[in-house]
Amino acid sequence: MQGEVTKSIYGPVASWRIGECFNVDPICRSPKVCSYGCTYCKFGSSGFVTIKRSDMIDAEEFSDEVSCLTVEQKRIHLRFSGSGEPTLARNLGDLVSKAKIAGVRSTVVVTNSSLLTNLDVREDLRGVDIVIAKLDACDEKEFRAIDRPHPDITYSKVLAGLRSMRSSFKGSLRLQIMLMEENRHSLEGLGEICQELSPDVTYLSTQTRSSSGEPLGRKIMLEAARRLERLGCKIWVEGKR
Repeated sequence: MQGEVTKSIYGPVASWRIGECFNVDPICRSPKVCSYGCTYCKFGSSGFVTIKRSDMIDAEEFSDEVSCLTVEQKRIHLRFSGSGEPTLARNLGDLVSKAKIAGVRSTVVVTNSSLLTNLDVREDLRGVDIVIAKLDACDEKEFRAIDRPHPDITYSKVLAGLRSMRSSFKGSLRLQIMLMEENRHSLEGLGEICQELSPDVTYLSTQTRSSSGEPLGRKIMLEAARRLERLGCKIWVEGKR
């Protein structure tokens, strides 16, 4: 079975980061609702940029949807990502809890890291098994050029949120770096941050689903991975260590 399973759950899909999974869209809005307007976003440049959290989908309806999954399907990762930033869903913690109660084996949240300074967001993520947090820049100028955040989000806040998450989160914290021409020369700075945060894994990818720029070649990506590994980072590039 592949495709939409329920209103907010679809799959299974193959992820090079975590393997087979079902996706959950806790936003379910078009155009996207996000705290960033990233240059490489697969949903394009249109959308609503905000930092205000609100309930996007109904938690009880979601609980019914999870119950539609078979026992075998519940053994697959349930990944919260979707049409925007999942931590903007104010009831994200409740959605994760209902998935666990329904018997889902593993929950994953993919976040752009923008709201990790918020205690309520970190509380919502406390019961998640894997959090994949984005980091694309090593300074404010680069951050604003690539991720185009909401005006109230600064690079220093993003780093502070990642540090707080690293110190309090009991699950597997992983970083995701989108490498492109705009930041490939900042690799040492990104590596130093990875060293400090000591994520369980750092995923290194390049833009393949966006028309905003050309993806970096395989040779460049592998050399970048080797440089980060020399700094002690555990790197995966397109699914391979």
